[in-house]
Amino acid sequence: MGAWEGSPFFLKKKHEYDGVKATGSVSRNPFFTIIHSKVPKEECPRVGVVVGRRVGKAVTRNRLKRITRELVRASHSNMAFGHHCIAYPKVKILRAKFQDVEIAWSQMLKKIGMLQSMRPE
Repeated sequence: MGAWEGSPFFLKKKHEYDGVKATGSVSRNPFFTIIHSKVPKEECPRVGVVVGRRVGKAVTRNRLKRITRELVRASHSNMAFGHHCIAYPKVKILRAKFQDVEIAWSQMLKKIGMLQSMRPE
């Protein structure tokens, strides 16, 4: 079991992925395709990462998954409860600057309503 698999940030079971696919809606940008669905408000936000074989060889697929998981970890504290999504990263990520990918990820989360509004303290 990998270090990320025990994390509460990620979808792990097939039925969790199937639930998001069955009830979710699709959003796209140049770096990601995301299927997102609403779940009960008290549920922690969780993300699944899927990279199919047509994307490339194992080294490429694993790199895309590592980058995407790092984006999820960095943004998880700002995610709103009551949402699950599946991210399909695109190969274009590997040719872009990490900061550009990070901005696109945040914009995508904001677009689908997965980022909670920042409250002034």
